[in-house]
Amino acid sequence: MRKSPVKLVIAGAGCSGLGVALAAARCGWQVLLIEAQDIASGTSTASTKLIHGGVRYLESALKRLSYADWHLVQEALHERAWMLQSHPALCHPLPILLPTRSPLQKLYYGLGLSLYEKLSSPKNLPKTTWIKKEDLYTLFPSLKAGFSGAWEYWDGQFQDRLYAVHLALFLHQRYAVDIRTRHQVTGIRAYANKVIVQIQPKEGISYEEEADFFVNATGPWIDTLRQRIRPGVPPRLRLSRGSHLVLSRQYLPLESGFLIPKTHDGRVLFVLPWLENTALVGTTDEEAPSPEWNPTVPEKEEAYLRAYLHRYFDLPQDFPIEAAFAGYRPLVATKATPTARIARTHVIEVWPQHRTLHLMGGKWTTFRKMGADAVAAIAQALSLSLPPPEPLSAIVPDLTELETYKTKYPLPIAPNESFTEGEVRFWREKGWAQTPEDIVEGRWQLHLISQKRAQKLLNILKERWETFTLQ
Repeated sequence: MRKSPVKLVIAGAGCSGLGVALAAARCGWQVLLIEAQDIASGTSTASTKLIHGGVRYLESALKRLSYADWHLVQEALHERAWMLQSHPALCHPLPILLPTRSPLQKLYYGLGLSLYEKLSSPKNLPKTTWIKKEDLYTLFPSLKAGFSGAWEYWDGQFQDRLYAVHLALFLHQRYAVDIRTRHQVTGIRAYANKVIVQIQPKEGISYEEEADFFVNATGPWIDTLRQRIRPGVPPRLRLSRGSHLVLSRQYLPLESGFLIPKTHDGRVLFVLPWLENTALVGTTDEEAPSPEWNPTVPEKEEAYLRAYLHRYFDLPQDFPIEAAFAGYRPLVATKATPTARIARTHVIEVWPQHRTLHLMGGKWTTFRKMGADAVAAIAQALSLSLPPPEPLSAIVPDLTELETYKTKYPLPIAPNESFTEGEVRFWREKGWAQTPEDIVEGRWQLHLISQKRAQKLLNILKERWETFTLQ
């Protein structure tokens, strides 16, 4: 058996790569995390913002006798409890109402949610309860007539992009994880006892890093890197694009989440309270041929989400959209199954001769388990005994220095905005932000709240970017 520490180079600083970095660092391994854009700037910022087991996967498990779906729900509900305690400022429990129209629906959904609750035992959230018709319409005054009541169950909600940034900062502070954004892995060369990773920064000349193992955790771009390493290898992923809309709660007042349990194409839709008095609606499921950075929401998918909102709520016909965003689910499947029916399980593929591991699929809620499984597979490939991981209940970084920067540079970036010059300087100097977009989207999340405000602050930062000089 070899002795640790092992050095890993990980490509991708989304939830998958961060999960591997967390698991490896807790075992005392040395970690270099490479990201082509900004932290969690791809799929990991385009989630529905839920920390959940997945009620639709539970239904699928029972209807299709799918062990994969059943296992995913169990695993995710266990991890849900850890995520909710890991960063209370960014993660919180959320009640979600599932409406019914008939006694049969009440029985059917009640039994399903009761099982969902039991699967999370002993780390339960508040119990599932029945909400009477009059109380339902008090909670959702714009809900259309025809519902007899609703089941209220609990899951979690979080700020995905900021959670990833804080996790990265925590990993750097506590475990000295080396994180380099705007760097892209362009290839590897494997030898008997090491792997050489070729890296191209956005600015500057390419360079190489030596490691014991390389991890491909690039989400929708997994196959791109797989085929770069081994030309001609068949792809493993099928991509599904999910789109979301954000609207003001002026048009759709709600304090709880709302679940539309079945659409015509077999999905569920969530309507959730979101930041700064907005409501988040999603998601769609459209197969996509290839990924792209910053995908826009197609008109067809916006119309789809609007149509379902109008079907359930009394809204102005052309209610304004504050923000819209889309991302890709990297689903692992070989059959011609509709993407809406493919579970979000993760798959690990190890290429020993290339000293490479590909981490495919998965979801935010299970990011920690994904990382632990990947590290265990690497240890097996290296004939290495893993030490017990350091106990860890929270990933909250030390933000004392951020507060110092805000005190030293207190001027707001724009009138009527709370964001200060100190925040910009801190994230540029200490938090990997290299562009105005990294600040406005990756640290303030404004593109997920108000695209108008996001564009306004982007323009201001672009004009002043060079004044926020690095010290």
